[in-house]
Amino acid sequence: MISSGLKLAIAAGLGVTSVGVAVASPTLTTLTPEDLARFANGETVEMVAYRPHRLLASAVGVAGLAMFGWWVWQELNVDNGTTPVEMDASDMPDGLPQQVIQAPSGVPAPEKYIDVSAIMAQRLRPSLVTGNPRIGKGIVIAHAIRHVKRAQNCPVWLLQPKYHPKEHAYWEKCDRVLGLMLEDYLGGQKDTNALCQEMSHFIHDWRKQTERPTLLVIDELSLIKAILPRWYKEFLIPQLITEMSSGETDERALWAITQSPLADDIGMSGGNRAPFDLLAIENPDSKEHLHSLARSYRGVPLPEGNLAYRQSLSPKQAIFYHSAYNEWLPMLPYRSFHSMEAAEVNGSQRGSGGSHSQASISVSSTSLASVTSQLPPDLDLGAVLAVSRALVDGLTQTQIIEEILKFKGRKFEEGKRKFKTIQAIIEEYS
Repeated sequence: MISSGLKLAIAAGLGVTSVGVAVASPTLTTLTPEDLARFANGETVEMVAYRPHRLLASAVGVAGLAMFGWWVWQELNVDNGTTPVEMDASDMPDGLPQQVIQAPSGVPAPEKYIDVSAIMAQRLRPSLVTGNPRIGKGIVIAHAIRHVKRAQNCPVWLLQPKYHPKEHAYWEKCDRVLGLMLEDYLGGQKDTNALCQEMSHFIHDWRKQTERPTLLVIDELSLIKAILPRWYKEFLIPQLITEMSSGETDERALWAITQSPLADDIGMSGGNRAPFDLLAIENPDSKEHLHSLARSYRGVPLPEGNLAYRQSLSPKQAIFYHSAYNEWLPMLPYRSFHSMEAAEVNGSQRGSGGSHSQASISVSSTSLASVTSQLPPDLDLGAVLAVSRALVDGLTQTQIIEEILKFKGRKFEEGKRKFKTIQAIIEEYS
């Protein structure tokens, strides 16, 4: 990309050259020796004077004016060196408005910005997402899940081996969550056999459900491989290969998220990427990950220079590569999710300013006797009050089922039915 200073320098150079050519060009005439002899004998002779390099000088001058005009046009259409970029409507799922985005100040704008989370939701294909820790993989996938739910409302299941409370809001749109802190199983502190069996059942149950399309997200492949290497190799890799190769035929999409840039870590050849989409996220500090990725996955190019990083709107100057585009593009800024600012969840409206409104979903003390008399045999008042408090505190449905009602793994559906019953009672007696 030519800088503004260079454009002005080129325009000035062309202008000076055109003047120099015009001044230095000699004046010539059409007189011949015969014309001079006739003139000496007193005859009248017609003469035409011309400068042979005038056309060249004019061409150089026009080129200089064109370069100057280019610079002026960009200055008039640019705010602090950038131009507004309109997102292509074809890159957005149905129902989402077209957006106009401003590039960073002082940076040439790209042809367009692309919301890669919307692209993932629109394609809904088996996908591998790779990038260094804390680079933005989770927030992109969280936005993609919301696009999926908005556009298709298909069931979304999540296997999350690092289910940290700070990130619960990321995943609250998921229909089923198997969340755990896998690091607690390091060093044989806990029995991993039951855990591996639970995770295997979770994946099998997802595949056996009848709703289509359906999406399964598996996070932290690298962590699973490090702590559960045998289960990862003998069970998870065959599942990944199966879903990446044939899941799309049955309208199943699996999104696998990993820190590793190596194709071998998911049991696939780098040259065999056709069955799945690849999303890689990099920033200026992840050059080692980037070069390992380019070596491992055939056909993934390296970014040309650092312009894409400078055009990035993400706080970490992240850029992304997606199979649908086969080039590195600047990343958009993605809003973080917090449990206090999510949209309407479980009947309670959350605020966006750091506190949430106390929705009228709690059971009043005057109705306790009525509630107790109407409870089904398998419910007690303590469970109803605990769920009521949890809803007011902003816990998600999945959190309440797993943490309050204690239904996890294969018992999750039973817990979901119990939650719905309690929720109906709370709404009736609020």
